[in-house]
Amino acid sequence: MKKTSIRNLFAAVFVSAILFPAVSSAQADEGFDRNRCFDLYVDDITYTPKAQDAKSGSKVLDVIASVITGEFQQNHDGYADAVRSGIVRGLSNAFRFKVRDRYFDSNTDSPDYALAIDGNIAAITTTAKVFTQEHKDKNGKVTKTTRENYRAVILFTLTLKDLNGTIINSNTFSVESNEYSSSSWFSTRQSALEKVLSYVPGYVARYYDEVYPLTADIIETGADRNNKQKEVYIDLGSAHGVYVDLTFGVYQLTEINGRVSKHYLGRIRVKEIQGPDVSYCKVVSGGKDIKKCLDNDVPLLIISRH
Repeated sequence: MKKTSIRNLFAAVFVSAILFPAVSSAQADEGFDRNRCFDLYVDDITYTPKAQDAKSGSKVLDVIASVITGEFQQNHDGYADAVRSGIVRGLSNAFRFKVRDRYFDSNTDSPDYALAIDGNIAAITTTAKVFTQEHKDKNGKVTKTTRENYRAVILFTLTLKDLNGTIINSNTFSVESNEYSSSSWFSTRQSALEKVLSYVPGYVARYYDEVYPLTADIIETGADRNNKQKEVYIDLGSAHGVYVDLTFGVYQLTEINGRVSKHYLGRIRVKEIQGPDVSYCKVVSGGKDIKKCLDNDVPLLIISRH
């Protein structure tokens, strides 16, 4: 088994100082847990759609443009609650958040490792486009048929704050119904809206998993071959929400004139969860460099990525 004490210390300092500004230096000094969950209090997530399309600033010109392009946009105010529900579900799915769907209560709630989030839903729209098809019969007569197909877009901004109201992070999400679909257009407004709503939780969870990732240490090296590391065991497992096929980026940590730099080496992928704090991983790439660092006890930073 490789030594990890130096690597643990190096990674903890790096993570607490660089990745998690919401954590105070005092908390970091008092046994900072680099994978500790944050209590996340959800404040107001309001729906305030734009009064008019921003394409031209003129409703008349926008109608003319719609006629030319064959595309017509419609707001769907009735879906605001469903969007908010999807956002909260996405926050709940993020590794590092324990969501409290309410305001922080200073009388009963602990301020340690606590954050708040609010947001604004700016658009829930479908765009309809008229498609025309021509059909020619055996006598050469041409007939035309038209149909309407639909796309949907949800636009919202989430703002993460500490309990004093200081903004830590703000991000605008643009979710489109056709992003992961084989079809660019849907046959009904309902199907387009259902599709875009299904994407909202994933967008939110993936984003905040990048902002607040899990970090791991290698606790056992496992097999190597041809001077390349093939397997490793990490100190994360079922207790941290780790799942099979979750990947981690592996970085070499170096101190340069009192500063910490990181250099990307490769990736590892979880293949088996073996306990609450143990997982078996395959080295996907960078096996040669990873082995060299492990053999020489070079500090590594291992960060979750989807």
